[in-house]
Amino acid sequence: MPHVQPLKQSEAPAKSQPILKAIEEQFGQSLNIFSTLAHQPDVLGGTTQINDGIREDLPAKFRELAYFKSSQINGCEYCSRYHRQAAKKAGATDEQIEAIDRYAQSDAFDDQEKAVLSYAEQLTKTAAVEPNTVAKVKEFLSDKQLVTLAATVALANFTNRINHGLDIELP
Repeated sequence: MPHVQPLKQSEAPAKSQPILKAIEEQFGQSLNIFSTLAHQPDVLGGTTQINDGIREDLPAKFRELAYFKSSQINGCEYCSRYHRQAAKKAGATDEQIEAIDRYAQSDAFDDQEKAVLSYAEQLTKTAAVEPNTVAKVKEFLSDKQLVTLAATVALANFTNRINHGLDIELP
């Protein structure tokens, strides 16, 4: 049972309503995390603004693998479900999805994907990233893309904790 009930668009504060409408248009429905965040319009708006920002310049497959890996580490079933699907849509194979726990030893991932997953894993587990991992990622990502990768992992951890802290349910 969620600690805070998700709001329907018509029940949400006026400042949240256009954001929820845009989410419904984008996803075909309002997702419970956003409908719950609608109680606090500025948090909802900030979250969706970061979510939009991370879609700008990082390759979608890297973004979704990082988000999925962070959510999987945190045991966030809600985010894992959505970002597993998003990773597959972005080009991740079933083999990669199944091997995410053992990505470092798996032939399913190339060196770039392994570097992205290592970055996501370290930042999620320790809130830091080893210099050699950063160096590997910077071999193929620009500084702007590295900022986006860090923001992706941070957003994953944020939404994981929102989902756990408020006991948000899958629809």
